Amino acid sequence: MGSRSVLRSTATLACIGRRQDYFRDEFIATLQILDKGDVPADHLKGSWAGAFGPTQFMPTSFQRFAVDFDGDGHRNVVDSIPDVIASTANNLKLDGWQFGKTWGYEVVLPANFDYRYVDRSKRYTLAQWSSLGISRPGGHHFPRPSDTAFILLPTGAKGPAFLMLSNFNSILRYNPADAYALAIGHLSDRLRGGGPFVASWPAGERTLTRAERVEMQSLLLQRGYAIGNPDGILGSKTRVAVQDFQIKSGMVPDGYPNADVLNRLRR
Repeated sequence: MGSRSVLRSTATLACIGRRQDYFRDEFIATLQILDKGDVPADHLKGSWAGAFGPTQFMPTSFQRFAVDFDGDGHRNVVDSIPDVIASTANNLKLDGWQFGKTWGYEVVLPANFDYRYVDRSKRYTLAQWSSLGISRPGGHHFPRPSDTAFILLPTGAKGPAFLMLSNFNSILRYNPADAYALAIGHLSDRLRGGGPFVASWPAGERTLTRAERVEMQSLLLQRGYAIGNPDGILGSKTRVAVQDFQIKSGMVPDGYPNADVLNRLRR
């Protein structure tokens, strides 16, 4: 949950760093939280960036989504578990979570799978994905064949594969990291009695350092890919460029920016 003063953290980041405008809004929101007395000042502790409470609300997110579920007159997402759970649920709901539906499925790709389908803009119904030979482990069926999904390969072609539904995007709006959203979705399944992932995660596969990610983007720019300024953030433009480079280089075009791709770019 963090032990830093949210007021101090947001005030500091509002004055220094690359995102001062963003943190000015967070600082003002923090002052408003304290003024209303929703969270006691000595309990408003959080991360270095100002996120607080068990589910790490930023101050502006608190203002939009926090609710007083226990009825004590305060939206206290630090000390009141009912407020924490209800506020987090309200956040997900307003971010588009569809009640009664899941976030995604682990799937098995056919041996002849065309990895050019690994693109978040390519969303098809589960029935259409099934027609391409994609199935669930153990022969389980898709409960809602008309639901649309995209393919996610968190560690490339060597690791598990998933079909992600719209609820996965709702989790991403809460925290825009695939690993976070995948972990939350999987945890929810396990809490309901679901089993572990079937496919193994690749041993020895490491994520690129920020310096390596910047280098990869710079090398892609040199090869004519319009991916924007190299910043180390591997967004959709970088992944599309990586996939195109993999195709031209005779690699498996899974769009996964790993050390193998970087080494090939260095040649």
